[in-house]
Amino acid sequence: MKPHPNPLDIIKARQQAWAQRSGRALDQDGYCACADDNMFQPLSGDARNDFERGGGGELGTPDSRGKIQAVHSSSALACNWFDYWRDRDFGVLSTAFEVPDPFVTLRLEAHVPTGMRGADANLDVLLTTADGSLFAIESKFTEPYTPAAAKSVLKSQYFAQNRSRWTEVGLPGCQVVADRLRTGQHDFAVLDVAQLLKHMLALARTGTRWTLCCLWYDMSGTVADTHRADLHTFTEQIGSDAAHFTALTYQELFVRMEQLVGAEHAGYMTYLRERYVTIAS
Repeated sequence: MKPHPNPLDIIKARQQAWAQRSGRALDQDGYCACADDNMFQPLSGDARNDFERGGGGELGTPDSRGKIQAVHSSSALACNWFDYWRDRDFGVLSTAFEVPDPFVTLRLEAHVPTGMRGADANLDVLLTTADGSLFAIESKFTEPYTPAAAKSVLKSQYFAQNRSRWTEVGLPGCQVVADRLRTGQHDFAVLDVAQLLKHMLALARTGTRWTLCCLWYDMSGTVADTHRADLHTFTEQIGSDAAHFTALTYQELFVRMEQLVGAEHAGYMTYLRERYVTIAS
């Protein structure tokens, strides 16, 4: 029996095919010559500042390429989708995410403390409303299709001195899931549960209203179905804490936005459609 294609390989192949159609030169690993070649529009000054503060090696150094130069980069996907709106009406995004109050600021690679040294939450996108409410996005492109044992592992410091850190910040349901990860008694297969818990812990410590959105790229097939099932399980197991959590695919978000944007955004929407939404070989 012929093995099923690996979703990760398919994403890379599709992105490299997009680059070829678009006249973007790539190296053998699928990296553009510079970050701007991987973008709908050149990185804004604010985006560059965000990535430089983020410290994740996204922009690289004079001697090494940056992670964001990869056509299959999750950061590039998020930047292409959201950096465009910095100097435009955020109402499209707030409506698409069903947030009643319009967003007024946007940051990429935002660090939010969890209360432990060296363990800040690194949020791919952080949107803020006028009253200070936070809408954080964890962007997933290839990650659901890349196995990693760390996705279900929380470091011992989260449980030091028998503290219940999530319960302490009003997230008892998250504490239940964290304790299950600690003992290895959980049902998650591909979802990065540890990361979601870390983000929710950090956001809860801010003392303001907040929501975390897992925004992921749906490749269809068995692994995507498993990721969707894991998200459903996570939402069920955190109980009332689910009021702070939502999940959406990039494809679903595109459909929502398509119904909201005007003709002035046609170029941007065409770029997203042709690169990320329409399946092309």
